[in-house]
Order: sequence, then C-alpha cells, then structure tokens
Amino acid sequence: MKNVLAYILFLFFIIALYGAAFASAGEESPGKKVFVASKCGTCHAVQSAKLETKSKKPAPDLSTIGSVKNADFLKKYLVKQEKMEGKAHPVSFKGPDEDLKKLADWLGTLKSAKK
Repeated sequence: MKNVLAYILFLFFIIALYGAAFASAGEESPGKKVFVASKCGTCHAVQSAKLETKSKKPAPDLSTIGSVKNADFLKKYLVKQEKMEGKAHPVSFKGPDEDLKKLADWLGTLKSAKK
C-alpha cells in the first residue's frame, strides 16, 4: 500500500512539474504585450520574438535594436524627445508612462544573436 501511495504521489509531482514548465514557457514579457497592444507591429517586425508585420513598406526589424540603443534612449525616441539618424519616430507613443517603460525595457533586451 505504501508503494502504491508513493507511486501516485510521484506521478502527481511529475505532472505538476510538467504543467509548471509549460505555464511559465507561455508567459509573454509585459513589453511584448505592450508592443502588440500598441500596434507597433503595424510597421515593425521582431522576428526574434516571432512577431511579423503585414506592412507593404515595413519599418526596420527590431530583433537586435537593444544591441544598438539602450532602453533610456528608446523611451525618449518613442515620444519624439530623441532622433535616430536625424529622424524622429514617425508616431509618438500614446500610452501611459508605465507601458512606455515596459516597451522600452523589452526593446532594450533585444540583442543580436551570439555566434
């Protein structure tokens, strides 16, 4: 009887670990959620995050933007306080400051793939 109970508990433990692994793997970054909700994907793709654009004239893919610019710069750029290559971002971010920070922080983590 003890062996059966131990076996059942072991099975429940394995099932719980399996469920926890898949639950955490499916969680999206808050910044990625803001990117999608703010419709940034209308122009930009982030192929490293499996986000494609349907624009016929797409803006640059942002998969490696964090290698080029830091989150503080990106935050200012998205509200037209900074320029990149002499140009301001075409659209000023209109969400709350908290969402802007989440978005800029997430974009800042997008680095080039290491070889």
